[in-house]
Amino acid sequence: MAETRKTQRITLAKVAEMAGVAESTASRVMNGYTHNFRVRPEVRQRVLEAAKTLNYRPNPMVRSISAKQTNLVAVVGWASDGINRSALSEAVRVLRNGGKHVCTTFLDPDYAGHELPSWRVDGAIAHQVREYKDLKELEDNDMPYVSINGLAGPGGDAVNFNEHHGMDQALDHLIELGHTKIAYAYIDPTRPGAVHRPRHTSVDLRKSAYEQILRHRGLEPVDGYDRFDHDSLTYCQLVLLSTKATAVIAYDDTTALSIIQALNTLGVSVPKDMSVVAFNDELPAQLATPALTTIALPASIAGRTAGEMLLDRLKSDEPIPSRTVTLDETLIIRHSTSVPRVFDA
Repeated sequence: MAETRKTQRITLAKVAEMAGVAESTASRVMNGYTHNFRVRPEVRQRVLEAAKTLNYRPNPMVRSISAKQTNLVAVVGWASDGINRSALSEAVRVLRNGGKHVCTTFLDPDYAGHELPSWRVDGAIAHQVREYKDLKELEDNDMPYVSINGLAGPGGDAVNFNEHHGMDQALDHLIELGHTKIAYAYIDPTRPGAVHRPRHTSVDLRKSAYEQILRHRGLEPVDGYDRFDHDSLTYCQLVLLSTKATAVIAYDDTTALSIIQALNTLGVSVPKDMSVVAFNDELPAQLATPALTTIALPASIAGRTAGEMLLDRLKSDEPIPSRTVTLDETLIIRHSTSVPRVFDA
């Protein structure tokens, strides 16, 4: 029978014993306590070295009992897709380096609420805020927060992406290849049992940028760019093929993949017969056949920026006015775009 191994928790008392100080002294040093407390530098160093040697990790819940701060940051909102997951991962890294622990609850993808957890937290990272009313609880509680890829109210910050800049690059790329009939696609099938939610702000931002930039370049949007109720096959038949479009910009990677699948069903080859550009650059974009030319969103930079902005708010003794950071997007050219086909007269 295999021997059962037990992992012994390193306590503050063991740190104090190794450092040769009272447990109360070790506690004050580890918690950075300075009010009415002084300790010689060499004593402080002994405590810190003992903690490092023993790999001591303070329990954030115990520390929060008597502290003004819990050192806990909540994640509120739904963060299921690759862009938001990547941003959150980087935000967590920054916050942990700043001495914060990130917590969340199980999130329902069909629920748009951004409620705080039932336990006390110092701040929040908000995901996918689509309406200002979703921020009511955060604002009413004067909770420091940063919104990633969504809206922010007067009490928080926002880190977003420059959708106009991304669309500008996508259209420039296709026009330089020789395309003049360039469609736009946002496929919005109704999922059975799904709770109706407002569209993400990027939906309208990308559509309006497509329309404005094309017309600025002397071209017209392809009819059907403002219809969101088609399925992929119907869209390809009624919009791409009937208008003799030679290229399409898809709202995201998933939309692009569904369009390519529908085009294959109709005997249309990508990129020989139809060029396709996507947005987001999630993992499927690289693994697709052909690999997708796409507009990449700087998710990791967004997460890092959000984490740093939230730490600023948590450290500040004075109110900080709402701030918005908008990050540029990047065109990544792969194999789903080429020069346009020539239609028979």
